[in-house]
Amino acid sequence: MMKLESEIKFHLGETQHAVNPSDVTPETTLNSYLRDKLQLTATKKMCLEGGCGTCIVAVEALEADGTTKVFAVNSCLVSIFSCHGWKILTNEGIGNPLIGYHAIQKLLADNNGSQCGFCSSGMVMSMYALHESGPKTQLEIEDSFGGNLCRCTGYRPILTAFKKLASDSDDIEDVGLCSKAKCESKCRQTCKKAPVYFDLEPAKWMKVYKLVDLLEILRTTGNRSYMLVAGNTARGVYLLTPSTTPELYIDVTAVKELITYTALDNSLILGANMSLSDTMSLFRKIARKNSKFLYLHKMADHLDLVAHVPVRNIGTVAGNLMIKHHHNEFPSDVFLILETVAATLVIVDVDENETRVSPQEFLKVDMDKKVLKQIILPGYGPEYSYGSYKIMPRAQNAHAMVNAGFLLNIDNLGRIKSARIVYGGINPTFVHASNTEALLLKNPLFNDNVLQQIFQSLDQELKPDWVLPDPSPSFRKQLAINIFYKYVLSIAPPQKISERNKSGATLLSRPVSSGTQQIYSKKELYPLTQPILKVEALAQTSGQAEYILDMPDLPHQLHCVFVKAQAIPGSTITNINPIKALNYPDVVAFYSAKDIPGINNIATAKLSMPVEEKLFCDNVVQHYSQQVGVIVANNLEAAEAAAKLVEITTTPPTKKPLFTVQDVLAANETSRITHQTSFKPKSKGTDIKTVIKGKTNIRGQYHFHMENQNCMVIPREDGLDIFAGTQWMNGIQGAVSQILNIPSQKISMFVRRLGGAYGAKLTRNMFAASACALVAFKLNRPVKMWMNFYDNMDIIGKRYPLYNEYEVGVNASGVIQYLTANLYSDYGIGGNEPMYPLLVNQFQNCYVVETWTFDTYTVVTDNAAQCYTRAPGTLEGLTAIETIMDHIANTLKLDPVDVRRANLDGPGNPLLVDFLDDLIKSDDIVKRKADIEQYNKANKWKKKGMSVIPMKYVMEMASNYTTVVSIYNIDGGVAVSHGGIEMGQGINTKVVQVCAYKFGISMEKISVKPSYNVASPNSNMSGGSLTSEAVVYSLLQACDVLLERIKPIRDQNPKATWEELIQLCYEKNICLSANGFYSQDAPGIGSYLIYGVMALEVEVDILTGKHEILRLDILEDVGQSMSPLIDIGQVEGAVLMGIGYHSTEELIYSAEGQLLNDRTWNYKVPGAKDIPQDFRVRFSNKSLNPLGVLNSKAIAEPPTCLTIALPLALRAAVASARKEAAPENASWYPIDGPSTVEHTLLSSLNNYKQFTL
Repeated sequence: MMKLESEIKFHLGETQHAVNPSDVTPETTLNSYLRDKLQLTATKKMCLEGGCGTCIVAVEALEADGTTKVFAVNSCLVSIFSCHGWKILTNEGIGNPLIGYHAIQKLLADNNGSQCGFCSSGMVMSMYALHESGPKTQLEIEDSFGGNLCRCTGYRPILTAFKKLASDSDDIEDVGLCSKAKCESKCRQTCKKAPVYFDLEPAKWMKVYKLVDLLEILRTTGNRSYMLVAGNTARGVYLLTPSTTPELYIDVTAVKELITYTALDNSLILGANMSLSDTMSLFRKIARKNSKFLYLHKMADHLDLVAHVPVRNIGTVAGNLMIKHHHNEFPSDVFLILETVAATLVIVDVDENETRVSPQEFLKVDMDKKVLKQIILPGYGPEYSYGSYKIMPRAQNAHAMVNAGFLLNIDNLGRIKSARIVYGGINPTFVHASNTEALLLKNPLFNDNVLQQIFQSLDQELKPDWVLPDPSPSFRKQLAINIFYKYVLSIAPPQKISERNKSGATLLSRPVSSGTQQIYSKKELYPLTQPILKVEALAQTSGQAEYILDMPDLPHQLHCVFVKAQAIPGSTITNINPIKALNYPDVVAFYSAKDIPGINNIATAKLSMPVEEKLFCDNVVQHYSQQVGVIVANNLEAAEAAAKLVEITTTPPTKKPLFTVQDVLAANETSRITHQTSFKPKSKGTDIKTVIKGKTNIRGQYHFHMENQNCMVIPREDGLDIFAGTQWMNGIQGAVSQILNIPSQKISMFVRRLGGAYGAKLTRNMFAASACALVAFKLNRPVKMWMNFYDNMDIIGKRYPLYNEYEVGVNASGVIQYLTANLYSDYGIGGNEPMYPLLVNQFQNCYVVETWTFDTYTVVTDNAAQCYTRAPGTLEGLTAIETIMDHIANTLKLDPVDVRRANLDGPGNPLLVDFLDDLIKSDDIVKRKADIEQYNKANKWKKKGMSVIPMKYVMEMASNYTTVVSIYNIDGGVAVSHGGIEMGQGINTKVVQVCAYKFGISMEKISVKPSYNVASPNSNMSGGSLTSEAVVYSLLQACDVLLERIKPIRDQNPKATWEELIQLCYEKNICLSANGFYSQDAPGIGSYLIYGVMALEVEVDILTGKHEILRLDILEDVGQSMSPLIDIGQVEGAVLMGIGYHSTEELIYSAEGQLLNDRTWNYKVPGAKDIPQDFRVRFSNKSLNPLGVLNSKAIAEPPTCLTIALPLALRAAVASARKEAAPENASWYPIDGPSTVEHTLLSSLNNYKQFTL
């Protein structure tokens, strides 16, 4: 009998919670319920597809055997109905100021593991669930954070913190486990064994516990569409649409027959609905017990590469197979490994008839009203050899570019008795390399001639398709063949393999990562220079820190979403029809350009933004996905659904759009090209021995701030209160004033913190803030705008691409006799964030430039307006010149360090010379290079490379900020509000340290309040690494004013405490509030130089294109650091953002200009296992900065520039392979976008004709 449930019941922490089903739908996620209904906002949201980790919570649930299991889940994927019977733990629930902080929260804070803080709750809850599930080694802990992304920290401090909880840690922390008995009893209260259902409109949700009940439901469901729900993780890959949303949801997570297993001597029978995590554990257990299943160890290793821990915890084997069934193009690893070992799938229909099929046959089975019941794995003897591979664009949490599985039965003579060769990622219909399998039979595998026949067969048989954003067919075919060669090397008798080829048998290995940090401080100046934790650290790691979207909805709250023109640039909009959208439930309004009361332009000339940027496109579409209006609804879900219903009619463009600098140059569209600067030579060398020509193409990068663009606007009697996720309050104030045609004094701006920015929220947040303000202004109701991840990537511009054509003449030592270069920057349709002045400075770097000629140009393309991204212009400039230096060294066969030394302006940069000498000596560069050379001689298929990069960074201190300091007579407490924006860089921490230092009081007496445009009017952008210094300067000015006022009272009362002193001042009517101001004209402050040197060593698997950063050393010039721990974090985060830019972060567009990888599913920033294995950061103690504030130097951006060392180290490694593969070809290859796995593999020039044993 089916029991109708009136409530969804679960525990939140220790409190039972009930949800009325009529208040939610099956598509209501746990994340939205926690945040929007319960206001439990420690759990964040960002990508909504399980790809970022900000939403992770812990779950305690009752297993089929009666035990309680603790595991992490992505709350953005889990339906609220799936929570029936669970106990859910959120970050604010495990620890907070009222009940005390949890040890894991404190551990992350104490180890400097939180910067912007937006990822911190997800990190904490991942570690909490991991720790509660039982002891873990350091390696297991490092392996468990593939689903948690962080853009700020570089991961090193996070991993350092959590590895202290490892069972094999030298300094293991004691964190108590929860009481399982208590958890079990509470879970049992809501776990019903009879089927239950929730009757909804228009859908139903049912939960069943027995297979017979499930089959009965399917038998009686008629023609209604249905979905079997387990982990619901498929929505992270293929999003539900109105046409694919079912009428009936059936929760099958507790069907015992589907989640149990039977282990026999010759077979293992799996319940098909076992989670991937449980399946991995079972595989390892069986492999240890039964030698016929030793291959399960390797299958478990392969499953460890599927998604990440929270997805594997609830994603099931059957669920993964059903994704493959519905979407044959999906490169399912589960399908691949099961097909490889000839597993049998057992399918049962509603009449309980069972059918047995292979995984390949399963793809053609009509699964309507059928259930995948079991998977039968056969045992194999020692004559069988199994191997499987998955090659991904980053170390974890990525789908396969190509995956492969091999199972060979090999006799004693090396002949093949049976063969299974399975590939994924080739095309939707390809499964087996059948012709090659047949060719293998009865042939001796370990024979070079036979191998060549096999490779030729694969070459003919593999026919990859090409659907962007997938990698190219040529890469995927070559990779597939290479993988089989790697497998053969791994199983061949060692005596048959040459020593140089043996390195090809294995994938790259990765030990537990490590790092060192060397800092300097002066105790006599404490708290200035003291290495303290970020003042908001515990608030962030415990989920107490409030971000804009965490602010509670107000009465009559509205939400708005952009409507995008999915049209080719140059198309003309002829009609916008919002009728369908306006008829959608809960939709309130639609606004477009015609509804703007002021000027349709977010750019204000008074703020040095001369290029028009329309809030809403009203005529010609300027870039794909340009916003044309905004839909307003009572809730975000309705607004997002309705935004897709607005019909936009366009006529096609009359001219072909131009998306790159090369497109513009080829079309000779000179009107799009503006010459900006010329650098002329003072002389020309005469000792020209070699002339080198080349091109460098540096592409874009998405900022990937964890907190998406957002804003909240509240209408008030005197104007608008705007809470914007911006780096520039004054810019928002100017844009909104112009859009709405209202006086600026009617706009109040508040910013407490940002969840990351990296330049994306300087001017780009003006779109969200202006649209939000327009709606609030029109409807006189509070409004929130949250741009989902896709809209962020589609609408917001990226890092400026740079195209450089150069010619350089050099002498025999590599000294530049002349250099000519033309540097073209792709500005998109924008130009309000000019980067060419920064480019000009950094292109010169630290070299003698008297013989150089270079010109910079800005180019208009049909892309969204490009915008500042961490180290704008400077990263591109250093990349361009250091590429030339390596090109010279490669051509002349010289050590790149020697070429750099030969061109270094030593007399002008003596400190940099010291830095370079120091790093080369201290980090043993000469010996390590010699070792690399020997390694490369000894190994054909793995190569190492190293690059050493020096940097001179010109820091311009052009900005202005106001800071207000107020002292309260009640207890001498100090409050500070400044014009900078805290976004993870630690500005507030430095303010507290300096204020305490200046006043001579405890840091606990000081609070930093949200930035507020009334207290800090006209403040400049927070960016360019200068904000902390500038704000501290203005703080010092305010403190000096107050100290001057206090001085007479202090002189009269020399023994008075601070609190007594302030009370006396109050009684004397002395003003205890003052402001200070910083501008570029501030006395004693000026532009200065920052030096840095980086050495980076890589190892490359030539057969796959994958690499590992073995070691990274950076010696950074920070002057006298105001807050060394804060600055260490900035260096490490800056380095990893640069590593991502140069390796994994490739933007892929269609021929129409549509960004095709606008999801975490296919745009890959580095993860926790992409960081250097050995990450060493040193600060210099040789460089006080007389032109800086308190002798400090900027820190947030210069290290990013140095990461050009990565692609150059990769080229050094690959050059060794190129020399062997094609001696007639140059070993140099140009930089053309990031050095991805594909780019590296294809650049190595290897092909199967070179493959021998």
